[in-house]
Amino acid sequence: MSEETAMGMFDTIRCEIPLSDGFTGEMQTKDFDCVLGTLLIRVDGRLMIEDCDWEDVPLAERPDLKLPFIGSHRAINRRWRDLDFHGEFCFYGSGESASDWHEYTARFTHGALESIEVAPKDSYPQSKAWEGKESAA
Repeated sequence: MSEETAMGMFDTIRCEIPLSDGFTGEMQTKDFDCVLGTLLIRVDGRLMIEDCDWEDVPLAERPDLKLPFIGSHRAINRRWRDLDFHGEFCFYGSGESASDWHEYTARFTHGALESIEVAPKDSYPQSKAWEGKESAA
């Protein structure tokens, strides 16, 4: 993850394939549309994206009538679509502490997962920043 994309929106990654370092926490990527979407690496090695349709929520059903734009749409007809992805993307997550960082590169060839590689811990750009913060605490 570059410093240019360190903050902002992202997409969520779910992985049905056990990761070699044992990490099972929440994961994100900034290598797709960054619209708070959900992608799934299925156990059969296919990369899927969750699609849906949107409908307007009646005013009476919205959580705060003083702010009617909040909760004004809801997702319906949720479904998974195969991306038939070809290429690589990075995804990452952290454990209980922010310094417990896990980063991966997934490689797909014509829609089929070829590999998921664990990035070396010393290659994370934030690892050096966290070392300084933890020692100061």
